[in-house]
Amino acid sequence: MKVHLTLILLLLGGFLFSQDNQEKKIVGYILNDNNFSIEGIHVLNNSNGEATITNTDGRFEIKASLNDEIIFSGIQFTRKKILLNKELFDSILLNIYLDEYVNELDEVIVNSSGLSGNILDDLRNSDISKEYNFDDFGIPGFKGIRKERILSNKEVLTRFLLMPLTGGMDIDLIYKAFSGYYNLKRKEIKYLSELNITDRIITFYGKKYFIDEFNLEENTIHDFVSSAVQNYPLNENFKAGNHSLVLEYLKKNFKRLNN
Repeated sequence: MKVHLTLILLLLGGFLFSQDNQEKKIVGYILNDNNFSIEGIHVLNNSNGEATITNTDGRFEIKASLNDEIIFSGIQFTRKKILLNKELFDSILLNIYLDEYVNELDEVIVNSSGLSGNILDDLRNSDISKEYNFDDFGIPGFKGIRKERILSNKEVLTRFLLMPLTGGMDIDLIYKAFSGYYNLKRKEIKYLSELNITDRIITFYGKKYFIDEFNLEENTIHDFVSSAVQNYPLNENFKAGNHSLVLEYLKKNFKRLNN
């Protein structure tokens, strides 16, 4: 009788233990009171290492067990942690509300510059003279910023072939083609383009995101994003608004650098 009772208790204990450690897919939605984007919110199961991001509707799915710790973090939101107690674990659907992240200044310094803070008023009251243009004198003219046109290799070759027909030699074209000037300019344009998109990505997601998500020092963020731009198609995806892909490529770049 004692043997049977012991066996029953062991089986019951094993059943309860397996119930407590049962893993299942948790489904939920991210919500907020403002109209901030709920796409690309990071969802991390701090207990088993599972991670995912929300889709355009703020929906997420992640594997979890009872009493797992789930962390939610986004660029514009305060990081939130929840413990999957029995009530939450047994829920069919989770609704997670995230609060807006407000960056409060520790100190505000007021200077004696005499500026009001209104840019237009301050400019009107300054001693800066008005910049005149063609319209002020009724003369038509180009008012944009003149930029040098960098010729492609095909265009350079075409102009070379047409020189005998045009009746002259373009010395400037010959010099720039053979000195490597155009190649250097193309590389410069590409570099400035990558630099610009790097700064835009950092500004959009915020330095706090890179510090929290990848544990980066502030002075290493630019190099990290720049390397991602050079190795993954971040430029076109960021401009197209494919933020889920951008965040995925940033993660891949982090893994690549830390392997």
